[in-house]
Amino acid sequence: MASRGRLQPGWQILALLLILGGIIGSFIGDAIVKTWPAGQVLGRMQNLGFAPFTLDLKVFSLTLGLMFHVSIFTLLGFLIAYVLYRKL
Repeated sequence: MASRGRLQPGWQILALLLILGGIIGSFIGDAIVKTWPAGQVLGRMQNLGFAPFTLDLKVFSLTLGLMFHVSIFTLLGFLIAYVLYRKL
């Protein structure tokens, strides 16, 4: 009889926690930068991704794009969310 280890929650829970962690981290970062102007170095956002482009086929048009706005606080939110996931 094989021993079953502790089951981890699914990838859906991990994705949800990471999204929430990134959003909450960004909000906290914005609040810190607004109250503490010297923290603007930490709150500087980097854009990762590609700009929207449009494919016009005369019958319909298709617009695709993906852009992430990442700061130190966003990454910290991701890290905390991952640690919480591992604790579940």
